Amino acid sequence: MRKTCEICGSNPAMYICSECGRSVCPECFEPNSWICSDCQRKKKQEHAQEGFEESLTSFPLFMKIFLAGFLLIFLGMVILIIAGLMGGISQSFGLVVFIGPIPIILGTGKYSLLAILLAVLLTILGIILFVIFRKWGFQGALHKDIESV
Repeated sequence: MRKTCEICGSNPAMYICSECGRSVCPECFEPNSWICSDCQRKKKQEHAQEGFEESLTSFPLFMKIFLAGFLLIFLGMVILIIAGLMGGISQSFGLVVFIGPIPIILGTGKYSLLAILLAVLLTILGIILFVIFRKWGFQGALHKDIESV
């Protein structure tokens, strides 16, 4: 005779919860986490309590440092652009910033077009080198995986 579900008590049990070991039916079972609905509910409650203690908006330290550095550099570039436009700085510069696939191109000064072109060329060179090194790294990892099999 088949066991019945230990949660609802009406359907035949087909699974065993990996958390508590109870026999459960498919309706009282969470196949993604391989636990019963009671254990799933308990985990959600524990996670909600942890959410109050630890904010979801907190970032790891390296992300905070990266963001602070990026903002400082961006602020410095904006200050240089404003100073160049208002004070007439005799130097020129160009800047290309990629945010995802969107390029932001900035430049100021007498030779800003040349500086922007140089920045674009250096950016293209950087992307090409990135793709080449990434391909080499992927092939090296692939050879290691093949050798270990």
